[in-house]
Amino acid sequence: MIIMTTTWRFATAAILSVGLPTAALADFPTRGIEFMIPFNPGGGSDFAGRTVTQKISELRGWDFVIDNRAGAGGAVGLTHLSTQTADGYTLGLGQTSNLAINPALRDLEYDPLTDFTPIVVVNFQPMAVAVHPDSPHEDLAALIDAARADPGGVSMATPGAGTVSHLSMELLANLAGIEWLHIPYPGASPAVTDAMGGQVDFVVGTLPSILPHVRSGALRGIAVTSPERSPALPDIPTVAEFGYDGYEAGDWKAVVGPAGLDAGIVATLADAINEALADDAVIAAFESEGATVVGGSPEEFAAYLEGQVARWAEIVEAAGVSAD
Repeated sequence: MIIMTTTWRFATAAILSVGLPTAALADFPTRGIEFMIPFNPGGGSDFAGRTVTQKISELRGWDFVIDNRAGAGGAVGLTHLSTQTADGYTLGLGQTSNLAINPALRDLEYDPLTDFTPIVVVNFQPMAVAVHPDSPHEDLAALIDAARADPGGVSMATPGAGTVSHLSMELLANLAGIEWLHIPYPGASPAVTDAMGGQVDFVVGTLPSILPHVRSGALRGIAVTSPERSPALPDIPTVAEFGYDGYEAGDWKAVVGPAGLDAGIVATLADAINEALADDAVIAAFESEGATVVGGSPEEFAAYLEGQVARWAEIVEAAGVSAD
């Protein structure tokens, strides 16, 4: 049986009260920090990384140099980060895909649990499930019933095999005892386009890829994969509300460094990141794209990451997904 849930909201409401180690270094940093984002400019990871580092610069006067190092679903950037000196002056942004899912899908040159120092989870963003406005499937329950009546007959569009979007629905299929007809696309845009055109029964994707089309009426949202309803789509129920208690899946983003970072440097970095995440403008910026601020301590992130790696490995195995 697949692991049903993990607790991701470990500090959402209490970022400012995080108990961090007392060994924070008063003289760190003394120069600019290279911040590696393992995807191209303009995407969700780039937005998250730049939003947090810019706010830290405003609050503390630290200098950051953004390094967009894309390739292999984020593996190129994280491989580079894993080889850097552990001095606090090279950090990076990891996420569900390259830290928790990819290790179960392909051979990597890094181990997410031993080659990085966990610092802070930045935010969490659920997936949204949507259908054509004229779809006969009134809600998620109807969609599941249709798949149960016709195994492999209900078509699901995703941004690609092995993505969080894809695996979030494979998790649901496992729990519901059903089978989707998975149609992977080379990205969210063509998947959404075909859903709006009625070429597929439903599409699942990140909120930024789905949200504008639900608001315009081009798609009809039927579920979100977060534990609670999304403030961006408050009228759309969660998957859990359809009888799958504890269900949650989504894309989290987090700051990591090379393995072996000094505890005092880690504490200083975590304190600065949490201060930025508590800023109203940062919270609003993330909420505008359907993401929720998380925050918390490095210890909480380390425990969370360990659970996420195990959980997504189970989901990948149960779904029979490969990197091909």
